[in-house]
Amino acid sequence: MLIPFLGAISAIGPLSNDLYVPSLALVSRGLSIDGGAAQLTMSSLLIGYALGCLLYGPLSDRYGRKPILCLGLALYTTAAMLAALSTDLAQLVAARALQGFGAASGMVLSRAIILDRWTGEEASRAISWVSIFTFATPVIAPVIGGYVATFGYWPAVFWLQASAGAAFLLVTLAMRGRAQGSVTTVLASLRAYGAIVTDGQALGYMLCTGLAFIGIVAFVSNSSFVFTERFGLAPHQYGYSFSFVMLGASLGAYANSRLVTRFGISRLIGIGTTLLALGGALALATVGFGLATLLVSCLIYVFGVGFVFANAVARTMSRFPQSRGAASALFGVNQFLIGGVVAALLSLVSEASAVPLAATMAFAGLGCALVWWAWLGRVPVVRG
Repeated sequence: MLIPFLGAISAIGPLSNDLYVPSLALVSRGLSIDGGAAQLTMSSLLIGYALGCLLYGPLSDRYGRKPILCLGLALYTTAAMLAALSTDLAQLVAARALQGFGAASGMVLSRAIILDRWTGEEASRAISWVSIFTFATPVIAPVIGGYVATFGYWPAVFWLQASAGAAFLLVTLAMRGRAQGSVTTVLASLRAYGAIVTDGQALGYMLCTGLAFIGIVAFVSNSSFVFTERFGLAPHQYGYSFSFVMLGASLGAYANSRLVTRFGISRLIGIGTTLLALGGALALATVGFGLATLLVSCLIYVFGVGFVFANAVARTMSRFPQSRGAASALFGVNQFLIGGVVAALLSLVSEASAVPLAATMAFAGLGCALVWWAWLGRVPVVRG
C-alpha cells in the first residue's frame, strides 16, 4: 500500500490546479477581474509550492518524513478553506500561495521516501508508479472540476480540495511509523543544497526537468482560456479535453516503469526528450489547424514527460544518499519556481489565442532535447 499512498500525496499539487482550472472563468466573473489576472491564482500556487520545497526537504532529513508531512497537509487544508472564503483577488492569491506551500510536502516527501528504499533503475521504476497516480489526477480531476463548475459557485472547488487535504492528513496520522530523523542539524541539511547545486550533472538534470515542466505549466495555466474562449468548449468539454491530454503523462510513466530496467535510464531519457521536442514543434507548426491537432501535439509532449521526470529525479537523488530530502526539494523548487514565472508571464496574454501556448511548448520541448542530446547524453554517468 506504500506506492498508492505516495502516489496520492504526490498528487495534491496537480489536484490543486486541475480541479480548479475549469472554474477560472467563474473566478473571473465572481471577483470582477479579467482572465489574465485570474491566472495569477495559478502562478501564486506554483511559487508557494517552490518555496515550500526549500524547507520540507531539510526539515524531513532532520526530523523525519511523517511529522513534516502532517505539517504540510495541515497547512494545505487550512489554505484551501481560506481560498474558499476569499472575497477579492489579493486574498485568493495569498491563500493559493499558502496552499501551494502546504502541497509541496506531498511531492518532496514521496520522492524522498522512495529514495530511502530504492536507488537507480529500481528507484526510477518506483517513481514512475507514483507518477502514474500523480498524472492520473489531471485525467480525472478536470472532469470532476468541470461538473463542479457547472453549478456556478466557484468556492465549491476549494471546499472539495480542503476535504481531500483533511482526508490525506487523517490517513497519514493513522499510519504506523516514526520520525526516523537524523542527528544532523537543520542548518547542516540546508548546507547540502550547496553540494547539489555545484554538481554539474545535478544541475543538468534539473535544467532538463525544468524545461519539460514549462510546457506542462503552459498547458495547465493557459489551455482553459484557449479551449473555452478560442474553441468554444463548455467547462465539462474542456475537462474531457484536458483529461485526454494528461492521460499521455500517465501512459508515459507506465511505459517507463515497464521499460527502465530493460533499457536503462539514459536511453529512456533520450526517448522522452525527443518526444517533447516533437510534440512542441508539432503544436507550433499546426497552430492554425484547429483543436484536434493541438490536442494530439500536447498529448505527444506530455507522453515524453513521463519518461523524463522519473529518470532524471532517480539518477540525481541517488547521487546524494545523505540528503535525499534536500535533493528532492531542489527538483521541486526548480520545476515550480520556473512554472510560476511562466504562468505569470502567460497571465499577461489577454487574447484567447493558441499561439502563446504552442510557442511556449515548442521552446520548452526543443530546449529540453538540446540539453540532453548536446550535453547530458554525451557525459559519462558519474555516481556519488
